[in-house]
Amino acid sequence: MEDLIIKIFLALALGGVLGMERQYHDKPAGYTTNCLICLGAMLFTILSEYMGNAGGDPGRIAAQVVTGVGFIGAGSILRDGNKISGLTTAASVWAVAAVGMAVGYGEFLLATFSTTAILILQFVMRKAIHLVEFLKHYDTIFLTCDPNWQAVNKVSAAIERHHVSILKREVTKQDDLFHVSLVATFTGAEFQNITCELLEMPEVHSLYK
Repeated sequence: MEDLIIKIFLALALGGVLGMERQYHDKPAGYTTNCLICLGAMLFTILSEYMGNAGGDPGRIAAQVVTGVGFIGAGSILRDGNKISGLTTAASVWAVAAVGMAVGYGEFLLATFSTTAILILQFVMRKAIHLVEFLKHYDTIFLTCDPNWQAVNKVSAAIERHHVSILKREVTKQDDLFHVSLVATFTGAEFQNITCELLEMPEVHSLYK
């Protein structure tokens, strides 16, 4: 019983720590969600051990946890046009379930070290990635403009005035507007300057990254 209590509190603690990181970044799967996922994965893992001791297949429940949590994570993935968000949250949900399963199997050090690694990845590496803003990297501008090619060419010319080469341009027409996606290599400063200039153009109705 003492071992079970330790597992319950450790699952809640580790899931809660990871959940607070998601909550801090205002993501859909926050503190409570991650606590419940970690605790639930831990309980299912213990049940799979009990099943194995009773002569059943101990891997059956554990395998279903991996699959089932995937559906929960998929619910946090959103698509808006060509923009997809929520992938990191979905991956985090999956990782939290793995931490809970490690706790369920009594691998406390593995669970703790994994939680630490996830936090380092989410906090430290996220900040380090911002260094890429000082280098040229591929990025895409999505915008809507007047439904004529003069507007599209004017937008392209405005971008190229910043000594940025457009690598790919796609145009579709919907709701009496042109929907344009432009792929190029920018630095963070170039991207900001270009988007500010495009938003001031009367031909451009909306713009997002």
